[in-house]
Amino acid sequence: MTDETAPDFGAISFLVIEDDAFAQALAVDLLGQMGAKKVDVAKNGLDALGHLLPAKPPKDVLLVDLGMPDMGGAELMRHLARRKYAGAIVLVSGADEDTLTIAQELAKLRGLNILGYITKPITKEALVDALSRRHSDSK
Repeated sequence: MTDETAPDFGAISFLVIEDDAFAQALAVDLLGQMGAKKVDVAKNGLDALGHLLPAKPPKDVLLVDLGMPDMGGAELMRHLARRKYAGAIVLVSGADEDTLTIAQELAKLRGLNILGYITKPITKEALVDALSRRHSDSK
């Protein structure tokens, strides 16, 4: 990817939905390294729904862990589909690729804009790759 086509991550609002403190901090740090300035965090799906209330400006991109207590990523995606969430979603999990592929396809069938998935531990390269799909789709 050349600098002319690189997305402006500083203009994108993110919500990192992750229950593991280390993984959450890593995602926030990597987004910051990429130039993101608007990054919020949620510890599970229930917490995330509070960030996505109609009165609040919608987040552009959600990084969603699949396995979380109280409300995991799969249940959160059901809620997002019901609310017709129009932003982009990147699935993040330590699950095997078959599980991630199934989760991704189910979310797409629900009409959600899934950019792909990243297996843990998350890397800057994987994050840039997934988020670049959002940029290339918006042209």
